Amino acid sequence: MSFLNLKTEFTSSLSKEVIIERLNEVTNTADDELFVGYIYENGFKIHKKPKENVRNAFLPILVGSIKESESGCNISIFARFNLFVCAFMIIWSFGAVVIPLIIGFVDPFFFILPLAVIAIFVPLLYFAFYKPAKKQIGFLTSILSK
Repeated sequence: MSFLNLKTEFTSSLSKEVIIERLNEVTNTADDELFVGYIYENGFKIHKKPKENVRNAFLPILVGSIKESESGCNISIFARFNLFVCAFMIIWSFGAVVIPLIIGFVDPFFFILPLAVIAIFVPLLYFAFYKPAKKQIGFLTSILSK
């Protein structure tokens, strides 16, 4: 599942101060902010603001670094899971895939369960994490590279 590792690097002609200002415009500013998180001198850690009364643990967390260069700034953005979601997915997938395989040696019907779990798990990761992460990275790239 290579789509779980989302990393983008690009060079912006903007100065570091302008980039941080643009990040501040879309983060933690008012009721209509797009992102929530922290912006540091050399980077940021943000995630999309969830809709009111909606919790989505799969929301990607965007961790970025900003490094000044001669032609502007080099920006690196990495999308990752919430750590609790990652731990839950590892434990749950181990139990849902490995244990039926062990039981499957006794009853062959249980060999089907890991395939069913994978058939549900992969689309869930794709639509709940990968697509929103690509969209958010694309949005940040567009506002930081102008």
